[in-house]
Parts: sequence; C-alpha cells; structure tokens
Amino acid sequence: MKQFQQIKHLVKQCIYCSVATINKDGLPHIAPIGSVYLSDEQGGYFIEMFTSSMENRSTKQDKACIMAINTSPWFWIKSLFRGRFVSTPGFRLRVTLHKKRQAQDFEKQRFLKKVHPLRFFKGHKILWSKMGAIREFTIDEVIPLKMGQMTKDLED
Repeated sequence: MKQFQQIKHLVKQCIYCSVATINKDGLPHIAPIGSVYLSDEQGGYFIEMFTSSMENRSTKQDKACIMAINTSPWFWIKSLFRGRFVSTPGFRLRVTLHKKRQAQDFEKQRFLKKVHPLRFFKGHKILWSKMGAIREFTIDEVIPLKMGQMTKDLED
C-alpha cells in the first residue's frame, strides 16, 4: 500500500512518463505519455495523444512497460548533494494493455485540469486541443528504479 501511494504521487507529479511497446516488426518503441492516471493498485489508464506507435503495435503483444521518473529539479539537486535518494527516483510498471476506448466526461475534465495552468502558452492549443482515446492497463509488476549506491538504502 505504501509503495502504491509513492507510485501514485510520483506519476501525478512527473511531467511525463514513457511507455515502451513492441511494434509489428518486433522492434521496441518508446513514446512519451503526459497523462498517466492510476485508478488503484491494480491499474489505471493513459490518454493516447502522441502515440502513433501504439497503432503499429503488434496485435499479439498486449504487454508494455511504463516508466515514471521524478522530474523535480529540487529532488535531484538534494539527492546529488546528499549522495543518496531519500525516496525511489522512479518506477517501471509492467502492464497489460486493454482495448482503446473513448474518454468519459470525468476523465476529460481530469485531463483538462492538468493542462489548464499552461493555457496561456501558444503550444497549449496545438498540443492539447484534441484529446485522444483512453487506453486502460492492468499493473502486472512494479519495479523500483535502482541506481547503484544512490539507491542502496532503498533496496530490498
């Protein structure tokens, strides 16, 4: 439960996550996802906006890996100064992807609230005026990022 709260907090704060899939040619592909939401310990969803590679994903392959890294400059400066992380700098979530679906109203509102502070920038409308479909996922495994000596006190 404590680990889930850490993951949820990290995902909520990070600017974007990355999702890795395997394409039809069997090659790995990574795409940025700025809209990952965790529903509970079993799973969540993300909005497919800039993930054209998801359409080229192998239909046999419903597995993916989502990586979330703490992007706070202050977190990194403090950690580098101390020579250790006081909390996990990131997580990999191995997930099973579900079929794409249209967003519900509360999901649209949640996303719009996230990007609202950036509405004054020219790129806001360009990037986020058309919300993509929702891709739900189930979490199969959580893997904390290990970064040698910096995370040794956090390792199991």
